[in-house]
Amino acid sequence: MHKQNDETSSLFNTLAAIRTRSFQQKEQAIHLAEQMIQHQDLSYIPQIFACFPIDVYYLHELDADMRRLSIICEIVAAEAMLPGAEPIFLKNVFSFRDLIHKYIYITFLLRRIDLHMPKQALEEVAAALGGDQISICALRKITECEIFANPGYVYEQALKYL
Repeated sequence: MHKQNDETSSLFNTLAAIRTRSFQQKEQAIHLAEQMIQHQDLSYIPQIFACFPIDVYYLHELDADMRRLSIICEIVAAEAMLPGAEPIFLKNVFSFRDLIHKYIYITFLLRRIDLHMPKQALEEVAAALGGDQISICALRKITECEIFANPGYVYEQALKYL
């Protein structure tokens, strides 16, 4: 019984240490993302990615917002390689919260396509995707990383609205 208590105590201590590190690393990643947004400077991306490891775990595996930030950094890096090299995903984004909101909103729009929503709902999708705020890189990465019944179909339909 004494050995089990020691093992349980050790496990709780390990989890507490991971939690503390994850909060620190998340705060650092958010700060760097805010700097990237403020300065429109993609050189922060490697620094953001450096915040993700926590021993054998990864921050993006433990925290939904950090998972999204990881995907967003990949989107922004891919956008930088497109002709014109403009970080489209960062347009009209002024904070980390805005960045996450934009990601969730795009995912929400794509879910409407995935769920074969009525014409009126798809008109909103067309209007939102038809602007210059969403890139082909964002559509590709989000359809790859989020769960959709038919990601290929969602991506192909979304491309029609761009």
